[in-house]
Amino acid sequence: MLRVLLAIVVLALLTAINEPAWAELADFEFTPMIGYAVGGAFRDAASGAFFEIGENRNFGFAFDIKQDDLSQVEVYYNRQRTQLRTGGGLFVGSPLFDLDIQYFHLGGTYGAGEGNVKPFAVGTLGVTRMTPKAKNLVAETKPSLSLGGGVKLMATDSVGVRLEGRWFGTFLDGSGSIFCANGSCELSASGNVISQYIVNAGLIVAF
Repeated sequence: MLRVLLAIVVLALLTAINEPAWAELADFEFTPMIGYAVGGAFRDAASGAFFEIGENRNFGFAFDIKQDDLSQVEVYYNRQRTQLRTGGGLFVGSPLFDLDIQYFHLGGTYGAGEGNVKPFAVGTLGVTRMTPKAKNLVAETKPSLSLGGGVKLMATDSVGVRLEGRWFGTFLDGSGSIFCANGSCELSASGNVISQYIVNAGLIVAF
């Protein structure tokens, strides 16, 4: 996945660099972030059983490249170490297996704030990598998007705090099948989108 991340960074740089914007190349923000993720419930179409991704901490970063006074190109990465759990019957909350979820996204922010307080909206597209820590289950990579917003509280021109919230939608194929190997699938969600909600806080380093 490191190669995927590097490819996204290169794509972002190529998008940001155009002849009228050579003077803006020094305008970057790097923001390591930590936060909390909730949501991710779905029902298995075959058995009717209810499953949910466990609430858990997450960490990641945003790398933003200034385009103009209002917008930035953003490279975004997020990782959660969580569990897939049952969500109904006698075994409410019983963990089935550990699950790593990673988002690799490219998009942008837009904000009209001035001074030290800068509200913004954000939207990104990319992929979700779901890696089950269980025997005979294979990792899945699915397309996904995020929408959200937040605020940047700048202490100086170079340092600040970023607070944000996002919805993430991971899109399954037409069958909703996940964790498939050799033509056999472990689960088949009765819907085509798995939704998660993530809140993050991070330290902005601008340069």
